[in-house]
Amino acid sequence: MSTAYALAAVTAVLRGQLMAYLRATGASSAVGGVTVSAGPPDRVTVGNQEGNQVNLFLNRVTRNPSWANLGPPPRDAAGDDVAAPPLGVDLHYVASVYGHDPLTSEILLGHLLAMLHETPVLTRTAIRRSLAPDPPDPTLPAPVADSRLAEQFEQLRIATTNSPGGEETFRLWSAFSAPYRTSVFFDVSVVLIDPVRGAREPLPVRAVTAGTVDVAGPEVDQVRADGPTGTPVTAGATLVVTGRNLSGRDTRIRIGAASASPASATAGELRVPLAAFDRPVPAGISGLVVTHAVDLGDPPSPRPALSSDAVPVTYRPLITVASGDVVVDSTRTVDGVPLRTGAVTVTVDPRVGATQQVTLSLTGGTGTVLPAPAGNGVAPGADSTDRIRFGFRDLPAGTYLARLRVDGVDSPLTADPSGRYTGPSVVL
Repeated sequence: MSTAYALAAVTAVLRGQLMAYLRATGASSAVGGVTVSAGPPDRVTVGNQEGNQVNLFLNRVTRNPSWANLGPPPRDAAGDDVAAPPLGVDLHYVASVYGHDPLTSEILLGHLLAMLHETPVLTRTAIRRSLAPDPPDPTLPAPVADSRLAEQFEQLRIATTNSPGGEETFRLWSAFSAPYRTSVFFDVSVVLIDPVRGAREPLPVRAVTAGTVDVAGPEVDQVRADGPTGTPVTAGATLVVTGRNLSGRDTRIRIGAASASPASATAGELRVPLAAFDRPVPAGISGLVVTHAVDLGDPPSPRPALSSDAVPVTYRPLITVASGDVVVDSTRTVDGVPLRTGAVTVTVDPRVGATQQVTLSLTGGTGTVLPAPAGNGVAPGADSTDRIRFGFRDLPAGTYLARLRVDGVDSPLTADPSGRYTGPSVVL
């Protein structure tokens, strides 16, 4: 792709193309010689000293919409760039004509329009010829000639555009601080500039091998806790995973960052205790996937290559509240109702992380939701806790059912044989 000198190279190519066209058509000799310049219009000599001249001015540069929408560069697991996309820009030119004698500017304007019409694409051959003229052009800097403009894989297209309206033209030439001359507006698209900071070059491929892989990967239909229908997934539970093609080489069950090998495996069912995972599984809703290993690489080694779709698992926290965990600091009576102020400490399994969303719901004659303290009360230097202290103020005395909500999932309540909820309870 092109270097950052490509913008100057495009202008140099346009100037060279126009000079060659004026000579080939005889327009240059017909008007007694003509100069093709590239620069701001205010630097062109006008008035009595005005010569026959065509001036090319790069008025604006804009991002090319197609290349701008490619998205961010791909990155590896460490966050480093693995590819360096080029910068794609469109160039917007203003070409103005000047003539010493009557009709000269119109002659030059006609040939300028004809050249733009006959050259819709700047071919690679034309670019190379313009950047390496014979005889050499002493005004062409060497880095511009070596800009690799001809090697970019997008061809340069020229499109003449309509001139802006009278008011816009007045503002444009007022900004130039130059006398108005007849002008042509055209665009060149697209110039690709290769970034100086390229991506890390990958190591060369030593060898290419081919093999076959059974693509009949695992399919998970349902995840439940072992036990009667409706048994919640809580600490100490055994997960039962049902589906198809579940048993395979080095079968692993993954929940978030935690993984475990099944205690028993068949094609239609896997069983794994939550205690078997290599790291604690947090309470809340997580995705469960089943993976199988496939021999990959040289020499071949088993790698987790086949994976099921993720299936949600609702892992409910278990809580206990001992009588000593409820502390009443003060009591006041309003309309004959004693109101308690204090704190309740809840023991939870599994442990709760500092960034999880936690609340405690107390349901009784009245109800309230108590927010957890900052960081869920996790001690400095620790990443989790199994005890959370909730403060309450002016709660009516009585017995409340307690439910801890962790990342949107409530702890279960216990019930007696009649179905009446009995706990966990908090007595104020």
